[in-house]
Amino acid sequence: MKRSMLCAVCLAAALLLSLAGCGERSRLSDLKTVTIAPTQAASSEPATGASKSSSKQSSTPSEQPQSGAKDAAWFNDAVFVGDSVTLKLSYYCENHPETLGGAQFFCAGSLGYTNALWDLDREDSVHPYYQGQNYLSQDCAKITGATKVFVMLGMNDIALYGEDGTLESARTLIGNIKNTSPDATIYIQSVTPMIQAKEGEILNNQKIQSFNTLLQQYCAEQGYQYLDIYSALADANGCLPLEYCGDPDAQGIHFTDAACELWATYLKENAI
Repeated sequence: MKRSMLCAVCLAAALLLSLAGCGERSRLSDLKTVTIAPTQAASSEPATGASKSSSKQSSTPSEQPQSGAKDAAWFNDAVFVGDSVTLKLSYYCENHPETLGGAQFFCAGSLGYTNALWDLDREDSVHPYYQGQNYLSQDCAKITGATKVFVMLGMNDIALYGEDGTLESARTLIGNIKNTSPDATIYIQSVTPMIQAKEGEILNNQKIQSFNTLLQQYCAEQGYQYLDIYSALADANGCLPLEYCGDPDAQGIHFTDAACELWATYLKENAI
């Protein structure tokens, strides 16, 4: 029994190390944290029509009300908190500033709901780096001045802490963001799918979807809008299509430019 437990722990640790390079290998392999980099100057005024109430949110993605597609400027006062999956979106936006306007990105490779709660001075911590120092993810809106916060984490947590453990960390981090910036509107994005060929015992699309269900239920309870990026990108089998995968020979979880464009389009059409 002890030997089986030891093997499981070793396997989980190995997976975490493999995810530490999440993102494009050529750009992320030597990164631990990434500086917050706005794609263009952020607007000094909040975008009009931004929802300050989450009472409009429904309990299922298919029932989420749509208020019409947003233009890129709507994201000028937004900040995206995420791991290397979101880093790829930030790189795409650097090259296509018309995509999400002046949105800022508060990301770090290997960041998760759990290690985002670790102390800044912990030796093995990973936190976003900005203006010469690291910051906690919960300070994203306070540091950047954003009034809209889009959170996508969990890929680096599920294999290590399970769906329930990941949710507990998510509840804590999201609550901390709300307490730190009570006037900010918080949007919770699902964890995204992986290609079928890279599914394993401790991380696979079934476990990702199981966690997303828990996350969606939490959002419905707390009044946060849940954005189902998973379904927007998954194929009929619930997997990331190969044409949307930027690293099919590695982790199989990162995106191509086409996937980033689809992601951004979904946000424009569904964020309220």
